[in-house]
Amino acid sequence: MTTESLVTTAPNAPVPGPGRTQRRSAVLLIMCLVQFVVLVNAMFMIVTLPAIQHDLRFEGDSLTWVVNAYTLPLGGFLLLGGRSADLFGRKRVFATGLGLFSAASALCGLSTTQPALLAFRALQGLGAALLAPAALSILTATFSDGPERRKALAVWSAVNAGSTGVGLLIGGVLTATVSWPFVFLLNGIAGVAILLVSSRLVPESRAPGVAGFDLGGAVTVTSGLLALVYAVLRGRQHGWADAVTLGACGAAIVLLAAFVLIQRIRRAPLVRLDVFRLRTLTAANATMFLVAGAPATVFYVLTIHLQETLGYSALTTALALLPAAATVALGSLIAPRLLPRHDPRLVLVVALALVALGVTLLARVGPGSDYLSEVLPALCTMFLGCSCAILTLFMLATTRLPESDAGLASGLINTTLQVGSGLWLAVLSSAALRSGLTPGGYAVALWGVALLAGSAALVVLVLLRRRHVTAADLSDADRHG
Repeated sequence: MTTESLVTTAPNAPVPGPGRTQRRSAVLLIMCLVQFVVLVNAMFMIVTLPAIQHDLRFEGDSLTWVVNAYTLPLGGFLLLGGRSADLFGRKRVFATGLGLFSAASALCGLSTTQPALLAFRALQGLGAALLAPAALSILTATFSDGPERRKALAVWSAVNAGSTGVGLLIGGVLTATVSWPFVFLLNGIAGVAILLVSSRLVPESRAPGVAGFDLGGAVTVTSGLLALVYAVLRGRQHGWADAVTLGACGAAIVLLAAFVLIQRIRRAPLVRLDVFRLRTLTAANATMFLVAGAPATVFYVLTIHLQETLGYSALTTALALLPAAATVALGSLIAPRLLPRHDPRLVLVVALALVALGVTLLARVGPGSDYLSEVLPALCTMFLGCSCAILTLFMLATTRLPESDAGLASGLINTTLQVGSGLWLAVLSSAALRSGLTPGGYAVALWGVALLAGSAALVVLVLLRRRHVTAADLSDADRHG
């Protein structure tokens, strides 16, 4: 993924316009604004679900589909979205995704029935699935040299962190003072504004030498991922022995196996299987799959734990979790400074050790625990490690790859993050519920996160050797290695 041009497919063509630096800064700002809008939408949903349930009369498990309707297409179409950006143009796919997301957001705000809201939430998820990998692909294609890419991804990650806290606050305040439809409408307006600006400031680019569209591969991988995500969502609600859950798992296995077979025999496959011979890509995705569930599980468990065990109100809980967002932002600034100077494997292992330490300390939180001396240090330790680890994995996943695979790499790592997060959240939250809504039950889920972090560190040590990646790989301008 070593292009320096957003206008042509030549890898070393200069970026025209008012100045290369100004153009790149504008692209970074636009991608950060888009990420902010998407993540604020996701976090706002957490605090506004009770209001939606009341207004549209959702009952029982049906309310979970307000979230699931978005998650299902997001997880299912991410890989296709990333590869489509390579084939059809990054700006085109980005604009399509942003336009779809914005329109669906506005329509969610206008929804007055359950089916309408769920349908438009699904369209939101599809838009985000096109938007997210295209945006990351644009960033990695724009900032091709090591130091600049590290700084760009650090800013992008810091925005991710800030969006988490801001989304919780905006959702809570606006839902209480105005209404939940207003937040959806505001999202739609913001998306349209960004779309108009990006149409002028983000030039088009596509991967050179990529021809043809693998329809069979697209259908099987998308269907397989949809079945897999549905199985995870269904299993969380109805149990892993449920017949429908098992059927969805079986369908996912068959479809994804068919996808691999198709990729082996196609002359122009959707995913070139030989990219997995690149150890950095394979190790990054394997590690991401294990660590992806940490932030979501800790947020989920602590949201309930702090209210049920320590007696916090919903607002106090949101404020108590805000330092996590600040710590993630800090970690996203620290990691880019460490990577050029230290072995990336060391950075990853230390970061994952911090995750394990943090959740181990959180597992000890009980009814008499003090927030400032016990909860806060553990929370910050965990999210500092998580931030450093995830940013490093994003960089590893996109290093030593040609430009023709920029969208593919972005789609792969985003898909791994999404599927891993959903799967481990489902498994660990179910384990906590089976153990009872008690400090001991919550500790089960948190110990599970610690085990995943330890397993992820082991994967790093086993799959990555010094010959596979060094600090120079993440700092050199030549990304072909």
